[in-house]
Amino acid sequence: MLNSKVLVITTILFVFCVSLSVADTNSDLQGRTEQLNQLKQDINNKKAEKDKLIKEEKKVKKELQRISSSISDTEKQLKTLQSKIKEAEKNLMYASKQYSEADQEKHIFNKKIENEVFLYHQRKIVKYFDYPVEFKIRQLSIQDKYYKFNAATNKEKKAQSNISKYDKAKKDFLSLKTKQEVLINKNKKLQQDKNEILKTTVGKKVKAEQDIKSLNDSAKALESLIKKLMQASKNTKRITSLRSASTDRKNNLPWPVDGTIILNYGKNKHPDLDTNVISNGIKIKTQNNAIIKSVDTGVVVFTGEFRSYGKMIIIDHQGVFFSVYGQLDKILVSEDQSVSRGTTVAKVGSGDSAVLYFEIRQYNVPENPKLWLEERNK
Repeated sequence: MLNSKVLVITTILFVFCVSLSVADTNSDLQGRTEQLNQLKQDINNKKAEKDKLIKEEKKVKKELQRISSSISDTEKQLKTLQSKIKEAEKNLMYASKQYSEADQEKHIFNKKIENEVFLYHQRKIVKYFDYPVEFKIRQLSIQDKYYKFNAATNKEKKAQSNISKYDKAKKDFLSLKTKQEVLINKNKKLQQDKNEILKTTVGKKVKAEQDIKSLNDSAKALESLIKKLMQASKNTKRITSLRSASTDRKNNLPWPVDGTIILNYGKNKHPDLDTNVISNGIKIKTQNNAIIKSVDTGVVVFTGEFRSYGKMIIIDHQGVFFSVYGQLDKILVSEDQSVSRGTTVAKVGSGDSAVLYFEIRQYNVPENPKLWLEERNK
């Protein structure tokens, strides 16, 4: 009878434990599902941002094409104007030469007429009746020179008119040339500005997208690596005991290094894109050449270069969880080496490289390191 009661109580306790385990699993699954949905939403937002950037890029390129076409057309017009200016200058020189020749002829014939008229009147008074034929010839000579004088005068006037016409045409062409040159310079400045927009905005966006893809690939590769390491480290420990062990360590681990968090776990605003980037860990800005320490007892299962994480260390903490230390300058431990809580494992660099990337994973799922590390004032 006693054995039956014990069996019943044991069964109830077993069912209760299993129910708790299932509840925890369902809760964890629900949390991961929410994270996945949020990630999908972020990806959709990023795609929308990308579509927007593509439209902006097309718009800028279309404007650049229009500006280039305008510059090309204006430069063709400018070449035509140069030809017209040269033609106007040539005609102006010719008209000036014609004017000079006509003016010279006019003065020559005017002088001859004056001389002829003087002699004609002098001879007419003295010997009018003695030389009638001579006087008739002198009259005809004066009349001929007068016609030539008038022709030279008309030629001079026409040349003067042409000078005014071609001078005005040259000035008009030069004024139009100046306007065209101003328009070309304005369009070239606009073209330069648009190219800067294309280079600094669209090009920067493309670079940022490449960086995001690289980070996502690195995160997936790290997840795959830890999954393999978890499979290799699995032993007789049960998941329930792991949960209990991990619970003991929440908000109880020492910080791997003193410093300030500059990148939080989860969603972070990307500095260049109008979207969020998911980080599986945190970044801690620390002192130059700061020493990095293990947060708990464990075994080093990976050391070396790993994609965007740079030099990296992974420590298996008795199958309970894994800690990841990235962007290191020097690694001071080797694979399969046992370490204790507080053991020096690496150093960071200096300047911008005095930063530690730190990650904690449980069941190959990244956890917020701040939930594991000791609470402290920022």
